[in-house]
Amino acid sequence: MKFNSNKERSAYWVYLQETYTSVELEDALQLLKPVIREILLLHYREGLTFVETAAKLKRSVSIIRNHHNRGIYQLYRHFNPRFFETA
Repeated sequence: MKFNSNKERSAYWVYLQETYTSVELEDALQLLKPVIREILLLHYREGLTFVETAAKLKRSVSIIRNHHNRGIYQLYRHFNPRFFETA
């Protein structure tokens, strides 16, 4: 699965919140690297933009975007393991 836009990634986050319990989502977030988890939480729970998140974490915007994309992909992979099974 490839999320081609921020809109699609944001829609997937909403889907996760509506589909899974807060405990299930928190458990999945704990599997992520701490910096990736923090970026997702700052963006989706605190509503910070990538620029604001980059300033807060003292990282470049491109690093924030890359980590954000990686985090969403890892959550997708966690909640949809059958798509990644090898035959």
